[in-house]
Amino acid sequence: MRIGYNSRLLATADLRGWNRYAINLIESLIPLGVEPILYADQPVHADHLARLSVAEVRVSPRMGYDRWEQIWLPSQARRDKVKLLHSPFNFGLPWSSHCPRVLTLHDAIDHVYPQTPAGGLPRSGTIRDRLRHWVARTRADRIITVSAHARSDIVRHLGVSAEKVVVIPEAADPRFHRPIDNSVRNEVVGRHGLSRPYVFYVGGWEQRKNIPFLVKAFAEAALDGVDLALAGGKDDQRDELTNLARSFGVADQLRLIGYVPDADLPALYAGALAFVYPSEYEGFGLQLCEAMAIGRPVLASRATSLPEVLGEGGDTFPIDETGPLATQLSRLANDPSYGDDLARRARSRSASFSWELTARATLAVYRELGAS
Repeated sequence: MRIGYNSRLLATADLRGWNRYAINLIESLIPLGVEPILYADQPVHADHLARLSVAEVRVSPRMGYDRWEQIWLPSQARRDKVKLLHSPFNFGLPWSSHCPRVLTLHDAIDHVYPQTPAGGLPRSGTIRDRLRHWVARTRADRIITVSAHARSDIVRHLGVSAEKVVVIPEAADPRFHRPIDNSVRNEVVGRHGLSRPYVFYVGGWEQRKNIPFLVKAFAEAALDGVDLALAGGKDDQRDELTNLARSFGVADQLRLIGYVPDADLPALYAGALAFVYPSEYEGFGLQLCEAMAIGRPVLASRATSLPEVLGEGGDTFPIDETGPLATQLSRLANDPSYGDDLARRARSRSASFSWELTARATLAVYRELGAS
């Protein structure tokens, strides 16, 4: 089954967000009989090609993006006789093509959260960007999204027919399911300056991620000898969080470890007292799957898709007050049986997610649209 993929964003080694989804999905589809053709306007990074060694690659001559998407991509797909075109990046499908088109639309977040201050228009880029996204979701024969909550938002806020949208969850990378040697864990944790027990968070630090809420709840928990380790974020956000922690009296317990290489993440999860995800809005929340696969206690906000993804794999907390999260953190630090129970539930829930399951469900969508 020859399937064409918009692979334009795979020019860098980055494995965050959409790229992580695209690489894991395509890699998992190959054993199921998919012959991928990667379409791009510059060379696909060698790191990705190492994982997709059987894929064919088509790189266009230099041209503007709209010409690439609307003219070159469908023309080349026709020449290659692909059975279906799939863009895993929220946009990037042509208005017309000789074959069915599938779009993975991870969420409707730019249309839902936050709204712009004036005019009520969504924060979704330029008019041209919005047009590209509209074309992709309008002309796709089927839209894959990653949670029932995201599907609801796509239908409600983007006007997409519910029958057109299918939910296929993401999953943690296979590395998160592998045992981690204690020496490896200790080396990674030590290299990031974490010498004491710590509560862990990894992700962005923008407004919707609700990091000040986590800092405040951590301070209220009064965890003696425990640090709060925040990975991710940007350098220009560090001062604000440091000042906030100082105002709550926990500056000496805050560890802003910033960017973390993918290879270090499993060990950082494994070394944590718990993983906490306080976000106000997520289309999925992949970090929950990662933490559950490692088998660490997970606490997540009772907001948007997170309870759906977490299921029985951890405990949730409201985000209108910090007291419940503070209580959960205090209990984790003082009641080992609570942490053991959460860890057991996390490992059990993690079995619900795998890239093989995701690939098989995606292949069923391809076949439903006539690809074979």
